[in-house]
Amino acid sequence: MDQSRMSYTVNLDFETIKLPPVTDILVLGKKVPQGKQGILHSFELILPDTFELREINDPEFLQIDAVIVNKAILAKMPIQEVVAILKENVFPYVSRGETIKVNFSVHIYQKNIIGEIPNENT
Repeated sequence: MDQSRMSYTVNLDFETIKLPPVTDILVLGKKVPQGKQGILHSFELILPDTFELREINDPEFLQIDAVIVNKAILAKMPIQEVVAILKENVFPYVSRGETIKVNFSVHIYQKNIIGEIPNENT
């Protein structure tokens, strides 16, 4: 083979990452190689006191071991509500041994706020 006729092509893609690479929620399937405590510990090293681990013991979702949730989300809504949303929309798609990153954006709005406008003449 003629060495002068050899060539190659490289496709390259890169981006800046955030540490940890999960900012909202991580769903941990059963038998994740790193283990739920290992993953939580690595998060604690990077961003102390930012995430909370909640074990999932639901006979309907035996493939799910736990979720790790950013405490900023929990300041806006209770963990039970977060888990209920995940059970309905995410858990059915998680396989045993998988780790799933979930982007979970909470927008709070209020309507019909009633107040009085002070009279500037008084």
